Order: sequence, then structure tokens, then C-alpha cells
Amino acid sequence: MLDRSIAPAFKIQDKFELHKPDSAYLDNGIPIHIIRSGTQPLLRIELIFKGGTWHEAGNGHSFFTTKMLSEGTKTHTAKEIEEKIAFFGAFLDLETGADRCTIVLYCLSKYLTALLPLLSEIVKCPTFPEEELSNLKKITRQNLEINFNKTNYLASIHFKALMFGKTHPYGRYLTQESIEAIDRSVLIDHYSEYFSSDRCEILVSGNGPEDFYKSINEFLGNSKWGHEKDNLVPAHNMATSKNLFEPKEDSLQSSIRVGLPLFKMSDPDYFSSYIYIEILGGYFGSRLMKNIREDKGYTYGIHANFVTLKNAGYLAIGTDVKKEFTANTIEEIHKEINILNTELVEVEELNSVKNYLLGTFINSINTPFAIADKFKTIHFNSLDYSFYDKYIDSILHINSSQIQEVGKRYFNVDKLSEVVIGGR
Repeated sequence: MLDRSIAPAFKIQDKFELHKPDSAYLDNGIPIHIIRSGTQPLLRIELIFKGGTWHEAGNGHSFFTTKMLSEGTKTHTAKEIEEKIAFFGAFLDLETGADRCTIVLYCLSKYLTALLPLLSEIVKCPTFPEEELSNLKKITRQNLEINFNKTNYLASIHFKALMFGKTHPYGRYLTQESIEAIDRSVLIDHYSEYFSSDRCEILVSGNGPEDFYKSINEFLGNSKWGHEKDNLVPAHNMATSKNLFEPKEDSLQSSIRVGLPLFKMSDPDYFSSYIYIEILGGYFGSRLMKNIREDKGYTYGIHANFVTLKNAGYLAIGTDVKKEFTANTIEEIHKEINILNTELVEVEELNSVKNYLLGTFINSINTPFAIADKFKTIHFNSLDYSFYDKYIDSILHINSSQIQEVGKRYFNVDKLSEVVIGGR
């Protein structure tokens, strides 16, 4: 008989096998990475361009250019594009990030050949119709008006602006004025600068036919397209962080964001800092959750993240609380950081965090798309697969003294930037 009064034993999982891509080049020089994995006949095709907000000449150029790619081509209207994608049960996603823009197509493997001509046309021959741009600007303005009434949205954008500066590509955000300044000409300029075969990489993941490389090469690799450009990365200076309080008299809650600048994933202290942040507030049993949610009851949830970008990294702690708990919440965040910096983590707590991190990692590589995401993380941060070996090794062997040491080195409460939107 199973004795349910005794918790089952657990074993730390320290072995994993991460499927690596087969990498090659299309005839026109585009790098293509193929991860054949999974049992379902599904594919995800990602066309990734070095043209995110880091590269744009003006606020919103990257976002609007990417979103407008599927709003009309030389032979298809926006409606026709939408109907054709829906007919094949596929899904097209246009993503804009801080460092990259991505065109993502999800489809059944058997329909890839039928959809590739349309995908090729979207990336090579967009027309940026004035009417569709006007509609997109209108929708974006409406959404922005709604979001600017949300304390959590305001806290997030102002926090990044404090960390990097309002004019820095990692710190700026859309405004009604920046949307109004967008016109068709700036989209054409951004497209011409960054959407070319010279700035593209293709990542395919899933279970597809053996010859899909040939099909992709036929439509996306048969010749160079776009303007040939060098790959110089612009330099941007970060601003000095400071604190911000923006009252909203009609708000019953406050949205709090606390953090400080850190470093990129290639830094030698990345792993120990990541584990430190996990103990502080990275999972449900973290210290911030136990204190501010479970003990004090100030919030439904509080979380700490190590946010990593191509050219920067930072600590971000976020929560929403009743406005009368604002000062106390910030005080408790400071308190937990100071404790972590001055008192050694107990072995039992450290082992729990290690087990959680290892289990989460193993669980995060169980689908073809997740495996592809792991590849993107290292590839676009100029790392290799030894990064994951080092990550696992760091989890297994880090001790309490090392955690305390990294805390004292980087996580000083006097260096924190704090944003509060709402009440105090």
C-alpha cells in the first residue's frame, strides 16, 4: 500500500540531451537552421531580421514596419492574405522586439509548399498601403489610450525609461505623438534598411518532409533580395537611473517596479546572479512571495526577473498592491535583498531552488518549438551550447557563500531604481 503521509522522494535531474539544429546556407547566403523534432506534422518557420528597436531611426519605425508587412503586397490585399492563411489552417505572427523583427509562420507540414509563395511575397514585396496604415495607427492609438489608464502598463514603460533613458531604444515607448509622426515613407526606409537577405536568418522547427529545405530555398534562397547593407551595430548610451512616483488619484492600487542594471548573458557572474534572483523572487516559493504575498497579504503575486537583451541586462521586480501598502511593500523588498546579502541561505531552501530550476529547464525542452527557442537564446547572444552545460553545472554546485557574495557585489538596495504608479 502507498503511504500518502510520506512525501515521495525526488531525484535531482542533472542529465539532459538538447537537440541541436542542422545549419546550412540557402543559395543566396541566408543562414538556415533546421531542428527536426516532434511527432506531430507541424512546422514553425521563423524569418529573423536584425531590425528591432535597437536599430530603428525613430520611435515606432520597427513596430509599424513589421506589422504592415502582411497588410498588402503587389498581388494580394490584406484580406486576401488573411483568407489564404486561414484556408490552410495556418497562423502568421509578426513580432517586433528590442533587437530583432521576426516573421513567424505556423502550419501543417503538408501545406508548407502551398504557403511559401505567399510568405516569400510578404517579406519581399510589401506595399504598405496608406489605408491599412491609417487603420493600424488608429487601432494602436486606441489601445495606447486604454493602456495609459492602467497602472501596471505605465509602471513597466516608465521603469524601462528610467533604466535606459527615454530616448534609448530599450527605454523608449510609443506615445500618441510618435504614432502620429509615422508615415509610409519611414516604413519604406526601415524596410529597405533591414529587411533583406543579408540581414535575415531562417529557423525551422518541427516535423516536416525531408525535402522542405529545397522548397524554402526555391522561394527564399534563389536570389538575393533587398538592399545589401553592412551589419554595423549602432551604439547607444544609457541614462542614469532614478526614482519616479506618478500619482493616480482614482486608482485603488499601486503598480511597483524595482530594479537595477546588470549585464549580458556572457558575463561570468550571470549564472550566480540568475540563481540569486530566483531565490529572491523567481518562483512561487521565493522569499518575496512568502513575505509579501503569504505572510503580509499585500499582493496576489510578486516576481523578480533577470531580463536579458542583446546589449544589456537588468533586474526587474514587479507587483501590484493596494495603495496603502505601497511604502511597506518597497520596504519589504529592500529587507529581503539585505537579508539575502548578509545571511547564508539554508541548505534545504537552496536544494529546493536547485531542484526547481533543474526541473523547469528539463520541462522547457520537451517540444520542437521550445528547443528552437533555446537555440535562439544562445545563437543571438553569441554563445554556444556549452552555455547550458555551464548553467546546469552552476545550479548543481553553487553554494550559499557564492550567492551571498554575488548579492553583495551587485544587489545593493541603494542602487535600486523604483517606479510607483498609483497611490502611496
